[in-house]
Amino acid sequence: MVPFDQRTGHIWLDGGFVDWAEAKIHVLTHGLHYASSIFEGVRVYGGKPFLLREHVERLRVSAHILDFDLPHTDDELCAATVEVVAKAGFADGYIRMNAWRGSEVIQTAAPKTSVHLSVAAWEIPSGYYAAADALEKGISLQTGQYRRPSADSAPVKSKAAGNYMIGTVSKNLALRAGFDDAMLLDTDGMIAESTGAHIFFTKDGTLHTPTTKCTIEGITRATVLDLAARQGIECVEAELAPEFVAEADGAFICGTACEILPVSRIDDHTYDLAGNKVIATLITEYASLTRSAN
Repeated sequence: MVPFDQRTGHIWLDGGFVDWAEAKIHVLTHGLHYASSIFEGVRVYGGKPFLLREHVERLRVSAHILDFDLPHTDDELCAATVEVVAKAGFADGYIRMNAWRGSEVIQTAAPKTSVHLSVAAWEIPSGYYAAADALEKGISLQTGQYRRPSADSAPVKSKAAGNYMIGTVSKNLALRAGFDDAMLLDTDGMIAESTGAHIFFTKDGTLHTPTTKCTIEGITRATVLDLAARQGIECVEAELAPEFVAEADGAFICGTACEILPVSRIDDHTYDLAGNKVIATLITEYASLTRSAN
């Protein structure tokens, strides 16, 4: 795969388009040193960004939580994103939005730094997030050694870059151990999410999912809950102890990048994917929704 700094095309940066290779920041940028940076990922289906407005609105909420404002309106960001996708010229892919504090100062407090915004888009190659056959075979999760912080310990409701450091380390360790991803617990030892997606379980035809007390408000998670309600599938949102892994008869993760991926194993516990009608129904309905949105 071509490294991201060596690709061609155009990136929207601070209100205008620049050549891909010229979309650069200085090494003494506050966002790099102090993680004063936020992002959003948006999927593209049929040449159109999916749930774009919801992602832009969450980006603005994330900025406010990190104590800065976006220098462009939601309408301007939506219009810029649509233009980025049009210039990229692909039907299906991924958009990454970023906002960060600039390089005026390098110290913890930075109330007067500039705020920068970028929007880039690219096609997603097969097997980018998980193996190409993950829908059929499922993925495996290892319980991570690091836990998600509580809402009074970190800005957990912001899609802040710093919050994903735990996920990066945990997924790296899981991959080295032969798993596909990690399942993270919260500070109370309850199930929280995977490294970059929310987690659901099935038990006797009912969905179960952790609360979002220490995670962002997932847009795909909300979509799954809505689809389940439309299909008459009951869903229980509650704190789930790790022991629930063995009590459940199925599991899946969901997020913008991974969509809905069934889980076949968590640590030493395995799930039989065949015949899990709840998961199969939600995968089918989600795929139908993304197609029909365009």
